[in-house]
Amino acid sequence: MASFISANDEAWFSDAATQWFDTFKRLITVHKEPIKKIKNNIDTQLFGYGQNGQATSQQVEYIPRSQDFYGVIKYNNNQDLNLIADINAYVASQNYVTMIVDSTARDYISKEKTEKIAFDGKSFNVISNGTVKYYFTKQYYEFIIKEVT
Repeated sequence: MASFISANDEAWFSDAATQWFDTFKRLITVHKEPIKKIKNNIDTQLFGYGQNGQATSQQVEYIPRSQDFYGVIKYNNNQDLNLIADINAYVASQNYVTMIVDSTARDYISKEKTEKIAFDGKSFNVISNGTVKYYFTKQYYEFIIKEVT
C-alpha cells in the first residue's frame, strides 16, 4: 500500500520524537505501595511474674518502594478557572497534569498499586490508564495525573 510519507521521512519523524522526549524530559519518582514485613518476636520473660514464660508479639515493618524515571510534564493551561474575589485571582478548579513516559515507566506505573508520583516538589495521583501515543515507530504513554493538595 502506498504511503504519503517516505521511509526516510518516517525515520526522521521518529528520530525527532526521540529528540523531543530527550529535550523536555524531567525526573519523576513513582512511589509504590510499601511492602509489609511482619516479624514475630518471642519474649522469653513476662515481666511482673515470678517465672519465665513466652509471649509472641508482632511488629509490622513497611519497606518503601520507589523508582525514578523520566517523563515529559505538561501542566494544562486550559482548565476551568474560578474567580476568587477575595484575592482577585483565577484559580484552576482541578489540578490536572499530563505526563508522557516511555514503556518502562508505564509498566512500572501500571503494575501493582501506585501510591503517588512526585516531581516539582509536589505529589500527584494517577487518574487514568496509560494511553498509547504513536510517533511513527516510537511509542510513548500518556497519563493524566491530579495534584494532591
